[in-house]
Amino acid sequence: MHIKYILTHPIQYQSPLIKYLVNKRIQITVLYRSNISVKKYYDNEFKKNIKWDVDLLSGYNYKFLKHFGKNIVNNFLPITTDFNKKIFCDADIIWVHNIKNWYNLIIVILAKYKKKKVFIRNESNNLNRSFFNNIFNLLFFKLFDNFIDAYLSIGTMNKKFYLKNNIKKNKIFNVPYVVDNNLFLNKKKFQLTKKITFLFAGKLIYRKGADLLLTAICELKKQKISLTNTKFIIIGDGVNKKRLIKFSKHNNLTNVQFLPFQNYKDLKTSYNKSDVFIIPSRTENWGLTINEAMAAGNAIISSEECGASYDLIKNNINGYTFVKNDAVDLSKKIKLIIKNKNKINNFKKNSIKIITKWNFQKCFDGLNKAINYVNKK
Repeated sequence: MHIKYILTHPIQYQSPLIKYLVNKRIQITVLYRSNISVKKYYDNEFKKNIKWDVDLLSGYNYKFLKHFGKNIVNNFLPITTDFNKKIFCDADIIWVHNIKNWYNLIIVILAKYKKKKVFIRNESNNLNRSFFNNIFNLLFFKLFDNFIDAYLSIGTMNKKFYLKNNIKKNKIFNVPYVVDNNLFLNKKKFQLTKKITFLFAGKLIYRKGADLLLTAICELKKQKISLTNTKFIIIGDGVNKKRLIKFSKHNNLTNVQFLPFQNYKDLKTSYNKSDVFIIPSRTENWGLTINEAMAAGNAIISSEECGASYDLIKNNINGYTFVKNDAVDLSKKIKLIIKNKNKINNFKKNSIKIITKWNFQKCFDGLNKAINYVNKK
């Protein structure tokens, strides 16, 4: 069966998976609504120009859909005008990433009219949702479930989201969020180092919670926990960067180092040199940096608001989770690492063991099951 996969733009996380599926003889053509990410572009959250140092387009068939107006990606743009020939011609399955935007909704409705099968994959979970949002989702899926043939869940919390919204279990297939583990794999033997290196890598915006990390370090200082043999590296750019640096200097956090945004090749090196990856996000549907850091052999400290933490982090096995938006609890988990330095290497090895099983093959298996399921309908 031929799949047409609709995405907003080429994404560094998606392209390796698509190549893998093609190599496994899945017939797939990717339809992009924008080409913004294949050249240098301004990222509004990083507040700088970005140009990815990985090939996003080779190894699979793709086309760019027509649009007019600004070539940017958000909840409304680009204003894509292709609705028929490139999408439905020679297609058995229409696969869309995220149903809750105007373009994908139109495609899903048209696909039903044209008797095409529809696959949905998105990042939604039940974390941090209001009563009214939960009611909206129940009504939304009650209305649109009849248009959808299979749901491709990215992990445990995503599957629970579908089930909570009355999606039948037999329509949900495990196609997890993965990265190219081999790209980040740390092949060096783990050795205890004099200094424990903690790493944050992400956009320096409120949602990502780098301020929580700095506050947690201050809390450790107040408790007179020795930080002499620790180093905290914060990689990234964004609207809060100056404020974070000012906070760090004001509180004399001499073991904190700020580095600018790093592309994949440099980021891989940073992962490989660190011991513990910290993701303190206030909200994060998944958190693919957890996958990357684990593949590089890092122990993990994650906010419980990260969807990935429910699948990939085993407390006291490869790291810890902490209470959302709670710098004090984060400080406790950092202290556990510092006080139990002898556990770090086991945590790092366990991260690799866990993430090795969270791979492209799982995605292929899940997608294949979904294809076989709709074939029988």
